[in-house]
Amino acid sequence: MSARTDLTVVLTFDVDGETLWTSRDANSRIGPVMLSQGAYGPLEGVPRILRLLRKHDLRATFFVTGYVVDHYPDRCRDIVAAGHEIAHHTYGHEWPSRVDAQSERRSFVRALQSIERLTGRKPAGYRAPGWELSDSTFGLVREFGIEYTSNMMDGEHPYELTVSGAPTGVIELPCSWVLDDAAFFMYGLTYDPPQFAPSQVYEQWMGEFEGMRAERDGRVYVLTLHPQIIGRASRMAMLDRLVAAMKRRGGVAFSTAGAAAAAARRSGETRTREYDGSRALLQAEGLHTERQ
Repeated sequence: MSARTDLTVVLTFDVDGETLWTSRDANSRIGPVMLSQGAYGPLEGVPRILRLLRKHDLRATFFVTGYVVDHYPDRCRDIVAAGHEIAHHTYGHEWPSRVDAQSERRSFVRALQSIERLTGRKPAGYRAPGWELSDSTFGLVREFGIEYTSNMMDGEHPYELTVSGAPTGVIELPCSWVLDDAAFFMYGLTYDPPQFAPSQVYEQWMGEFEGMRAERDGRVYVLTLHPQIIGRASRMAMLDRLVAAMKRRGGVAFSTAGAAAAAARRSGETRTREYDGSRALLQAEGLHTERQ
């Protein structure tokens, strides 16, 4: 009889490279120094991450932009060769909520093609940049057979998305800004919030882990990390400490996002939640109008 799993930890890495910065403000001049900050992710961060995962004998999910797949093919092949999952993260880190439907579709399809050339198969998962969706995004997810997404922040259990009450087969693995390294460490000339010490972030992430594990009801702890952010030496030391502490706790399993979604689908006990992107956008616009 297998041991009970009280909490599933899903380590995810958004490999954006330079597109993290080029997509933030199309009207700003993006110079070589800012681009080099993005390049640090695939050049330095990813190798450190792969060494850490190998040390702990863990598999993770890498949400990679098509740009990174095409411009850093050897690094992406290293990820695949190590047994990790490659998932969809648009082509150029375009936020779906900030582009028109035609541009979103073009980016979505181009990224699919890049990943298929790399891995020989269609990616199972999709994550939107900034976790923001348009009223077209979920239609693309369904049209191209994406099996799971990781964008929503309305829960801690996997659930199946429904439309008009009908099942879609798409599993959502909810995430949160509190479990995202960008909320604590991201910094650039055009983006300069306060910085946090790795020890402070360890306390935050470990506290969330212990609290969710204590519930003992099949939650998923989705940690969202960026190689160009978490990949600095001091932060990787903190992540190493965090993973080691998690592994020592009972009732904890580590999983790729794809495997976690598949397990939820097989369980027959998956929650459901209605998805209506266009209604959500209309409601948001209505709230905005009311505040004028």
